[in-house]
Amino acid sequence: MTLHIHNPALLPKVRSRALLDAVEGMPCGLRVASIIPGRRCSDPTTVVPCHMDGTIGKGMGTKVSDLSVSAGCHACHNIISGVDRAAADYLSKNYPAAVLERMLKGMCETQSRWVGMGLIEVKGGEVVK
Repeated sequence: MTLHIHNPALLPKVRSRALLDAVEGMPCGLRVASIIPGRRCSDPTTVVPCHMDGTIGKGMGTKVSDLSVSAGCHACHNIISGVDRAAADYLSKNYPAAVLERMLKGMCETQSRWVGMGLIEVKGGEVVK
């Protein structure tokens, strides 16, 4: 099946409690806190699913697809969500490309872990280790 939708906001979104719950126990995939002098990631037990704002599907009252998630520790989640405004401002001023790169790499890392866990399968594909 091919989906020829020109407006990315109209693409289907995945909602999966299994994917979101599976980030528990994963290492932080974002690692943006460590870019800030004197900061580091929180304890791995604080890792939560972090929806990547700015990706397809974000809208009024709706999050992006659960496929657009990175496992992220408490410190990194607070930075990318804007709760830690000072850290978010520091990174956007000094390292905006690095934050975007970490978000994308974290999302890909999380998706690869889901594939390894058998939560995502690709028809016609194979898992190579």
